[in-house]
Amino acid sequence: MRVNLMIRRLRDMDRDLLSMEEIGGAHAGNIYRIEALSGNRRVRYIYKEFADGRNQEVEIHRNIADIVRPFSRVVHVWDASPQAMLMEDLGSPLKEGFYTMPAEEKRIMIGDILKVFASFHGLNPVKDKLPVHQISSEWLDWCLDQLGKLDSRKSWARPQWKRTILEAYERLDIPHYQTKCTPVITHGDPHLENVFYKDEGIWLIDWEWAAIGSPLRDVTILMQDVYEDELIAFVPEFYLRCMRERGIILDDDDFWSDLSYLYIDHLTMMLAWEVEKYFQGYLSEERIREIIEWKIGEIERVTGEEDRNHSIERNSHNE
Repeated sequence: MRVNLMIRRLRDMDRDLLSMEEIGGAHAGNIYRIEALSGNRRVRYIYKEFADGRNQEVEIHRNIADIVRPFSRVVHVWDASPQAMLMEDLGSPLKEGFYTMPAEEKRIMIGDILKVFASFHGLNPVKDKLPVHQISSEWLDWCLDQLGKLDSRKSWARPQWKRTILEAYERLDIPHYQTKCTPVITHGDPHLENVFYKDEGIWLIDWEWAAIGSPLRDVTILMQDVYEDELIAFVPEFYLRCMRERGIILDDDDFWSDLSYLYIDHLTMMLAWEVEKYFQGYLSEERIREIIEWKIGEIERVTGEEDRNHSIERNSHNE
């Protein structure tokens, strides 16, 4: 990172840098927590300098700044090289401490997040300013590659994991699935590491993957941090209630179909990402094995449910 450039950028905003520390982790660029002086007041920010090829978020904020602003705490975006973003320091993401919360507190937190989803899902989509999301074989290919690497390195890895995922995509023809719900503005990556609570509100960071797509895109990504059957069942039902309260009625068949296909695709995506975090030393062997077993089990469950639904549909057509 170019420290002198960051100092100049802050001074252009009448802020003087007091201190900075790098935030470690698997990020799409270099991220720093900084403290600055604004007049006589100390303020804390996050300064994110984007890696080459991972600057999509700059364009997103440029194209839909008015839409993103109520749901984020971005202060400034620099379009000149190196592209960077300054946002308020929101503290720790909601994922920290989530798994030790009582069940009811988890439901309340997830419910608050779903209410925010419903807020921006209910906005008029700006189709000419955002890409359109479509399911493909991208996450399948990545996950099979990641599990192949894991299988070659660890004796406890099971070849059946790859077969389960491949069979799900083939049996349901997931790469060619066309989402059915009316397209909306989606964040595209709202797992709990990208969600924060501050000033009595829910805030989202990392809008890099924002796109026009099914609202279930965001719902099923949020579900990737949920590892409890009751909470998994709660998420879509509560989201439906949030949308109804906003006067938005989603077709029941379309809703549950999109939920199943996008959930499997995102289970596959996040499984690959969690394996990558394990390779980089951010997850223990015990934890990655728990994650893989859960996500494989969910893929099996949802695939079986969709198989039964398709069988019922075929039988009804033949009658």
